[in-house]
Amino acid sequence: MKKIETFNKPQIVQLRSEIDKALDRVAKQYGITISAGNCSFSGNEANFKLKLNTIGDGGTVITRESKMWDLYKSRTNCSHLNIGDTITIQGNSYTLSGYNTRARKAPINFTDGRGNGYKCSINMLNLENAK
Repeated sequence: MKKIETFNKPQIVQLRSEIDKALDRVAKQYGITISAGNCSFSGNEANFKLKLNTIGDGGTVITRESKMWDLYKSRTNCSHLNIGDTITIQGNSYTLSGYNTRARKAPINFTDGRGNGYKCSINMLNLENAK
């Protein structure tokens, strides 16, 4: 890559992929996950947000939302579920990933097989997953 004089979007995209590769080596060394998040840039300055998480038993990433599930799952009729369990939403299977205390209407977080994140209300979770 040639020397960067000023930052623009294509350069930031390329830098992010190279930063992620370099951070991956450090993450493996310490047994954590590291990812470069949003970037704000103008002219001669760019700021990336870094997110670091520890990895728990079974290889699941420990996030704030995953810890909150243990505290708030009693508010649902699905207190038998744990992080990483398979849930059903509108007939499709997803993986439960946490409880977002800041989301009043849709606090339940879950992911699909590709890793895409979704959220739903407590009532939606209770419809198909209550015991």
